[in-house]
Amino acid sequence: MESTPSMSVCVAAAAALIVTCVVTCLLSLALLLRRISSAVGLAGPTTAMLKEEEPAKNCPLFRHLPKLATKFAWRSLGVQKATPIHICKIPSKDDGKELSFLLKREDLILDNYGGNKVRTLQHQLAVCEARREGGEKAFQQLVSLGSGGSNQVIATVVHARKLGWDGKEGDINCCWFDEDEPDLDNTLNMLSVLSFPNVGFTHTWGKFGMGKTLGAIREAWTQSNMVPMLLGGNCPSGVLGQVGGILELAEQIVAGESPDPTRIYVPIGSGCTVSGLILGTVLVRHIGIKALSSPHFKIVGCNVHDGFAAGDRALRLHINPLFKFMPLTITHSVLSACQALVEMGGPDLTKEALEFIQSSVSLRSDKDVVGKYGGHSDLTRETAKRYDEKGTVTNLKTGSKEKNLWMCGHFVAKAVHPLLQDLEATRDSESEEQYMLWMTKSAVQPRGNVDEWPKFVRSDDAVKKWANKGKAESVLRPGHVDTNDGKPEDYRNLMTEIVY
Repeated sequence: MESTPSMSVCVAAAAALIVTCVVTCLLSLALLLRRISSAVGLAGPTTAMLKEEEPAKNCPLFRHLPKLATKFAWRSLGVQKATPIHICKIPSKDDGKELSFLLKREDLILDNYGGNKVRTLQHQLAVCEARREGGEKAFQQLVSLGSGGSNQVIATVVHARKLGWDGKEGDINCCWFDEDEPDLDNTLNMLSVLSFPNVGFTHTWGKFGMGKTLGAIREAWTQSNMVPMLLGGNCPSGVLGQVGGILELAEQIVAGESPDPTRIYVPIGSGCTVSGLILGTVLVRHIGIKALSSPHFKIVGCNVHDGFAAGDRALRLHINPLFKFMPLTITHSVLSACQALVEMGGPDLTKEALEFIQSSVSLRSDKDVVGKYGGHSDLTRETAKRYDEKGTVTNLKTGSKEKNLWMCGHFVAKAVHPLLQDLEATRDSESEEQYMLWMTKSAVQPRGNVDEWPKFVRSDDAVKKWANKGKAESVLRPGHVDTNDGKPEDYRNLMTEIVY
């Protein structure tokens, strides 16, 4: 059958309509994400912060840019010292010889809940506190957004409780908008959240219909009743919190407490942490700290999300200047933080940061490594198993054994696998490479003082079905969850009770 001119016109019109709808949806999503990204904003410290925290002394960012201490809110959240530098050894897959790399133990930053999210929240929650104290009622109710295994949601619940979002005056509300791969580690994160008394309403992917979705979008846009916090805490205040982490590392290098790494490997989820490490490295060089100085120095961002990984493979999405308008990309995150820094009277690092992104940031997005978001791929599962069976973590100076890594399939293993690949490729060369893993997963799985199990078994069917599929991936963390015939004792051995 031959096509007629009218048929051709109809096909072309339909194609144009489809393209228009797709572009409109993408632009609408970008606008919504930009709106949420700017929700927390900036604020100066309260009198209580300046009195209780000694920010000019205890915040790495303020130690090097002291003028910001009176312009940018900050809470220590209980952090009292620098996270240690350890060394990890894992046998080679090929010949069993040890592969050795450095660890920046962000997972040990606090005993109640650690990981990279603590630095994100030190400024972010402090800004929210300052705006709440300034009379902005929407900041009584914060909404933490994430997927089922989100670390950001737990971290916000745990640490906000100390600052007045305690379930009496204000709440932390949780929106798990999508499931991750079924995995015991992910299920534990949801159980942890439900064990704390300051959790307000919770929404899960199993409860969202069209009406609730539109209502949630409206609330996220108006921000009149509550303040949404973007995935992973990615916003300028969160990124600047991560700048403090790399400044701390630079201080440790200068003090002789750490070798100067030639590469830092970090998982990319929301992009907040890697963006802060990038901007922080630029700041280290800008102010003349003698660290991170190798001419071959790179920050290696390792994708954990299959969607972003596909975008990076096709378009270099994260670092392509064409996508600087899109929140959750590295370029947007870095540029937004640069702008915030200037607004508070700090140096303008925009030009240097953009040059660094193009010259010294490497993206890893191999499909076989990334797998699906929220769980192991076959390759990372093998890597994690190899660590569990024969890996060691020791003190850099004394050689004494240190706390094991939580080699989750959601984030950490997806950075460790490419790190080991690169070590394998360079270990016989004459170059003296020092690779470092930025350890982001908390060493502690927290549990509050609320019985989470009855709440969890009352979850909607989609959540329970997901949880029941999740298996323990590590022999170091045995346990299981079964909402039909199980009991809390099946997994609580993996949790640490938090006492306030």
